Amino acid sequence: LADKVFLHVDRPEWPANAHLAGNPYAACTASHRLSPFGWPIVESFFGGDCAEMLEDGDAAAFAIDELVALLGSDWRRRFTPLVATRWRQEPWIGGSYSHARIGCAGQRAVLAEPVDGRIFFAGEACHREDFSTAHGAYETGVAAARAIIGGGAAIA
Repeated sequence: LADKVFLHVDRPEWPANAHLAGNPYAACTASHRLSPFGWPIVESFFGGDCAEMLEDGDAAAFAIDELVALLGSDWRRRFTPLVATRWRQEPWIGGSYSHARIGCAGQRAVLAEPVDGRIFFAGEACHREDFSTAHGAYETGVAAARAIIGGGAAIA
């Protein structure tokens, strides 16, 4: 599982596309992208058990607390929560993106195989190389559509 929190920041004092790592000694921490594309926002990324724990909590407050610990107390009033993802709670998604367990990456090819030439699969989890990406999902969608139209060509 992976989730993100976006915060508006009043008067950022760092260069565009800067990065802060959270607490490396904490079990739950974030990776913070500062002013991506020069925008006055912070994108905080949580993964694994930490993301799971924060799905039911206030991930924005957690991100602000962590940033204040890194930058100083004067920063607290400069952050305003904008939006947070909660992928596990999305009824049609139930998570963020795929990952293969050690030794199981080859199962992506099995997942992408058509069933009886009638049911075709696509999505980032089906891509052998560009899994966990939007372009991987797109490429497998195009490949599945071509396979349907062309009568069963291989999926990416």
